[in-house]
Amino acid sequence: MIKRGPVDVVVLAAGTPRFDGSVFAELKRQTAAGTIRVLDAMILLKDEAGRAWGLDLEDLPAEEKAAVGFLAAGTHGLFDAEDAGTLIEGMVPGSAVVALAIEHVWAIDLVNALNDAGVEMAMNFRVPAPIVDEAFAALAVN
Repeated sequence: MIKRGPVDVVVLAAGTPRFDGSVFAELKRQTAAGTIRVLDAMILLKDEAGRAWGLDLEDLPAEEKAAVGFLAAGTHGLFDAEDAGTLIEGMVPGSAVVALAIEHVWAIDLVNALNDAGVEMAMNFRVPAPIVDEAFAALAVN
């Protein structure tokens, strides 16, 4: 029996960041629904002069910290300085990067049911959403 779902590490890059809260609101909604659990998040910024820094989510003021209330307790720290360094290397001046470790909570019961039924995972891969959209659009044309 598994206790955790599979985890995706997602790195989101913004050449011209617009932090309007909508992404965090959706992460909060998905977390509240029990679909995902956000295990860790790392926000990196690089100014026009090429200086880079990370926002420490633990040190945010109370009102901003509430916006990241979707982060699971006790899992912060999965990303480290080496991860930050690797991501900063690829950043262009004036950009931002958000790295998220997202656990697929929805999969826990399904995987346990499959295991109980004697089913083993034979293959697993992810098809990116834009490719799925293209495939369905091509089916609709034919």
